[in-house]
Amino acid sequence: MAKIRILPEHLTNKIAAGEVVQRPASLVKELVENSLDAGATDIVVVIKNGGKSLCEVSDNGEGMSKDDLLLAFERYATSKIATVEDLINIRTLGFRGEALASIAAVAMVTAHSTLRGADTGYQLHIEGGTFREIKPCPPQEGTLIAVRNLFYNIPARRKFLKSAEVEYRHIVEIIQKFALAHNQVSFKLIHNDREIYNLRAESQTDRIANLFNDEYAANLVPIEWQAGELKVTGYLGNLNLVRARGGEQFLFVNQRFVTDRLMNHAIITGYGSLLSRNEYPFYCLNLALPPDAVDVNVHPTKMEVKFRNQDEVYQFLHQGVTRALQASDHVMPNLGRFAPAHYYSPPDLPKGRTTAWPSESSSGVKKPPAVQTDALPAGNQSSLSFAPPVEKEKWQERARRFAEQTKTITDSDDFQPVIRVFQVHNKYIVSQVKSGLVIIDQHVAHERILFEEALEAMSQGNWRAQQLLFPVVLEMTPTDFSTLLQILPFLEKLGFRLKEFGKNTVLVEAVPAGIRWGNEQSILKEILDHYQEYGTKDTSIQERVAAAYACKAAVKSGDALQPEEMQNLVDHLFATKNPYFCPHGRPIIVNLSLKELDKRFERA
Repeated sequence: MAKIRILPEHLTNKIAAGEVVQRPASLVKELVENSLDAGATDIVVVIKNGGKSLCEVSDNGEGMSKDDLLLAFERYATSKIATVEDLINIRTLGFRGEALASIAAVAMVTAHSTLRGADTGYQLHIEGGTFREIKPCPPQEGTLIAVRNLFYNIPARRKFLKSAEVEYRHIVEIIQKFALAHNQVSFKLIHNDREIYNLRAESQTDRIANLFNDEYAANLVPIEWQAGELKVTGYLGNLNLVRARGGEQFLFVNQRFVTDRLMNHAIITGYGSLLSRNEYPFYCLNLALPPDAVDVNVHPTKMEVKFRNQDEVYQFLHQGVTRALQASDHVMPNLGRFAPAHYYSPPDLPKGRTTAWPSESSSGVKKPPAVQTDALPAGNQSSLSFAPPVEKEKWQERARRFAEQTKTITDSDDFQPVIRVFQVHNKYIVSQVKSGLVIIDQHVAHERILFEEALEAMSQGNWRAQQLLFPVVLEMTPTDFSTLLQILPFLEKLGFRLKEFGKNTVLVEAVPAGIRWGNEQSILKEILDHYQEYGTKDTSIQERVAAAYACKAAVKSGDALQPEEMQNLVDHLFATKNPYFCPHGRPIIVNLSLKELDKRFERA
């Protein structure tokens, strides 16, 4: 017998499903694309259990006849292309004819459809790629496709799905992309019988405000730039909408969302020196060009494209973004609205330990609500603070152990930190030790201290909270709100007191004691960004939350410190379990031995 054989159709469909349907969000994408191609102006998406139990998409499109409904679930059956020329000039979102067949192969599917103007609709049932029945049903406008129990017949694939909350957030992101590209279409998203979005046909700015919040609509820079057959329209976010992680960058090519690293680079670099490293602006741009100038048939999910003249498109986008930002006076953060920074009394410290706190004259230092701490002028003094530290005996024991291991600090029985410390460029702390010098990065040192204290607080009990005189209402995006609910128990152990306060809204009643806060919304948003950015790199959810909190609450590079604050920082650092590396692996201490210094000065 020949070794090479033709695979059966049910197996090829499951292989294709692995390319097209990776998770519930994938099938929602395919179904919504079909609805838009059918001319729908009203689309409703209903999901349960993050889409793992149910994904249902209904629309008011043109519908299908009985014969078309049967053919739609056959592989390579499509109404959108017929010739090679059609493939080169794609104007629809879907065209391969693989999606419905792939979905039906790995789930239980029910489809209702009525051809526009017909008196009778039809209902179709398919399970695991096997046709069950088709029968007449009362007519209803458009098409409804319900997909239940995704990957029920491939348990190994189902195990790879994430939690319901994670899968739900992926679906929200898919709906955001379609809603931004098609603001003339109404979208409704319902998860576990809870309405997430109810969007009517509206302007682009209103659509952005309703998808995210009013802050976004108030901080947009319009862009409209054309050169030859290329045209880009949409909005760029100003610096108030900069975030510490990617995910709010939306680039559409002929109203199709695409992921193109090179084109995203062209847009971000168009901001020039306005952005710092690891900062990501919001943007929503649609690039219009002739269909034959872009190939969308390079990936099964159709989210990657290839441009005929890639360099030309890159320069066009870069130049358009740069010109739009230069022409706007609405790019820089709003520095006109100042809010006083909140200073809270430190927790009680062990006898003999002191922490420098702002004097009354410094308590009036003010900070723009939307500006990060490290953007403050260098003259603003930052106050170091720590959670209730470990007991004095435990602190001394750790310090002695550190001294014994390094043999660079002291040989005395009672640990006494070096008294001379110096700050270099408001960034590094230099201190003399027995064997030479140590240089300490003040930000990552404070980050290590807060990280260990946060873990200890989460394992042993709640950190002290400082009640706010006036609770703060924070409106969030659905994805941020979902993430916040996921990590809320751990935030509460750190001292946050948050309550759900309506749709995608929380009420902040208290924050951790001993930490200077100026803008609760900005800090919480940065913690969420940091948590999601490093979520796959840490070993536990506790460590992820602790690392996010420590990074955003720690003293910043560029903050001027008093000698007492520097001494306190060094003391607490040497009392940690691991004073050498921050939670993300960056070094904290650089040791320059006397031997190395002598060698540098040619004294050896």
